[in-house]
Amino acid sequence: MARFLVRRALSIVISIVGATVVIFILTTLGPDPRVLYIGDAQVELTQEQIAEIERHLGLDKPLPLRYLNWVWNLVRLDMGQSLGTLRPVSDIIAQHLPMTLRLAAGAWVFAVLVGVSIGVLAAVKRATAWDYIGRIFALFGQALPQFWTGVMAILLFAVWLRWFPPGWSGGPEDGTFPLSWGNIKFYVLPCIVLGWPASAGIMRLTRSAMLEILDSEYIKLARAKGIGPVTIIFKHALRNAVIPPLTSAFVLLADYLNGALVIEIIFSMPGIGTVALNQAVYDNDWPLLAGTVFCFIGIYVSFAFLADIAYAIIDPRIRYE
Repeated sequence: MARFLVRRALSIVISIVGATVVIFILTTLGPDPRVLYIGDAQVELTQEQIAEIERHLGLDKPLPLRYLNWVWNLVRLDMGQSLGTLRPVSDIIAQHLPMTLRLAAGAWVFAVLVGVSIGVLAAVKRATAWDYIGRIFALFGQALPQFWTGVMAILLFAVWLRWFPPGWSGGPEDGTFPLSWGNIKFYVLPCIVLGWPASAGIMRLTRSAMLEILDSEYIKLARAKGIGPVTIIFKHALRNAVIPPLTSAFVLLADYLNGALVIEIIFSMPGIGTVALNQAVYDNDWPLLAGTVFCFIGIYVSFAFLADIAYAIIDPRIRYE
């Protein structure tokens, strides 16, 4: 186990280093940072002023040294300064990340609880109405695009029924206000719309794993010994069937934390995904874009590592040698 964790940690380091190289090369091949920094200023700059801008942006140094300086700044959580707002990139990410964290956490809880519950019910009630309902739930969840389900959810629950607000319309942009129903209601529709496709996938994984486990010999032996159905389902079957959904759920959470761009745009939520698109991509703000992409990569590899650890904890039979 220890050797496996060391190997996985080394692979994560290699992945992050490779990602920094790719990000740096892509930002170098992009538009001229001096033009982006100057913007639409209608003034003629002298050579001394241009040289000062190059020194400020670090463009007066050789390319390898610029990369090493950038990596060293990343290690110190210094991602540079946004060209559009002239604010530190780390401050912009820290301001908008809490909203994405809450959106991701709510969607993840919905996806896991609903997906596992319906998957277990569909497997136990195989070939019944409950099984068909669960399969229809999974079919529509994986087939319908999120931008359509988001608009339909707003139309049904916000416009017609008026149960929930149609989008983000209150509180500070970073979403750090205290949790209450008046604030949680802004997250209900986005979390359900974001979590539905993932819950459909988890439901299918849980159902397939449960069907395989329920047909195994030791489950038949447990039934023959007179063990109750609840104990068989939750203690013997679900514990062994939960491994594939668990791995999918951890990777899923990493995807959610990387910013649910479509959902944030539909519900007007200023999360990290919206910031990456509106401020970084549209404005050619390469320091902000590089910082958000590096943040996304770090989150993804970290949760993939946690998924491997949880894999071994849940099933002690798994050994990484």
